[in-house]
Amino acid sequence: MLKVSLFVILAALLPLALAAPAQSEEMVLTPGGLRPKSSVIQIPEGGSINLTDTEVHLLDASKRVIHVSPRSDAKVRASPVTNATVPEQSGWISFAYWRRINFPIQNFFTTWVVPPTPATNHGQTIFLFNGLEPDTGDSILQPVLQWGPSVGGGGPFWQFATWYVAGATSFFTPLLDVSVGQSLQGIIQFTRKNADGTFNYVSEFAGSSGVALSNSPELTWAYETLEAYSVTTASDYPTGCTPFFGISISTVDGATAPVSWGITNDDFDGVHTYINVNGGSNGQVTTCYPL
Repeated sequence: MLKVSLFVILAALLPLALAAPAQSEEMVLTPGGLRPKSSVIQIPEGGSINLTDTEVHLLDASKRVIHVSPRSDAKVRASPVTNATVPEQSGWISFAYWRRINFPIQNFFTTWVVPPTPATNHGQTIFLFNGLEPDTGDSILQPVLQWGPSVGGGGPFWQFATWYVAGATSFFTPLLDVSVGQSLQGIIQFTRKNADGTFNYVSEFAGSSGVALSNSPELTWAYETLEAYSVTTASDYPTGCTPFFGISISTVDGATAPVSWGITNDDFDGVHTYINVNGGSNGQVTTCYPL
C-alpha cells in the first residue's frame, strides 16, 4: 500500500517538475549586449567561421568544425535602454552609418587612436569600432577596441579583438593589450563571391590576426560606433573626442564608394558624432564625449 501511494505521489509531482523553469543561464557582456555565456565562443588562432543555411560553424586552423550554433534572425544591435542607471544609456550610444548604393563593399578601413583612460571606473564597458552588417541586421563583423570588462576579459585598461556576432551567438579573437595614444586600423575586406550568391570576408586589426567569414549574406551597412554599458556619469567616458579618420571604403568594381554618412547621437548625455569628411577616400567622423 505504501509503495503504491508513493508511486501515485511521484507520478502527480512529475508534471510539476517538468514544468518548472530551468535555472537561468549566466549572461555575459559582448558588443551587442548581454548574451548567454554558452553562446559566446573564443576563436582559436587561425580559426574561421562558416555559415550554412541553418547553422554557424566555428573551424580551427585545420578547418575542423569545433563548434556549431543554430542560425538566428535575432537583431545584433543592442538598442539604447532607459531603465539602466540613469542618466546614461546603454547600447549603441552614438554612431555614423552608410549603406552601399550600387556595388558591394570591397574594403572598409578605419584608423583611430586609443583614447585617454576614463577618469572614473564604475564597472563600465566602452566599445569603439568600425563594422559591417547585412540588410537583415542579424549579424555584424567588427574589429573592436574595448575598455572595461566583457566576456573576453578586460578591465580598467584598453584592449582590442575582432568579433563576429550572429543572432544570439558571438565569436571573438583573444583580447590583446593596447596603450593610450596608440594608433589602430580596423580592416574589413570582401574576398570572394560564391556560386550560391553568398560572400566571404576577413576582418582584423592591422598587424594582428583576425577572422575569416565564409558564406555570409552581403554586408551592406557600414558603421563607425561608440557602444557603452553601465556608464553612470560623464567621467566614465574618456575626455575629448575620438576621430575615426583615414576612412576608406571601396566597392568591387574598383571605385571609391560615394559615402555620405548619417548619424545618431545621444543628445541628452552630450555624446555626439560629427561628420568631418564624407566620401570613401580619407573620410573622417568624430565622436565627442561629454567632458
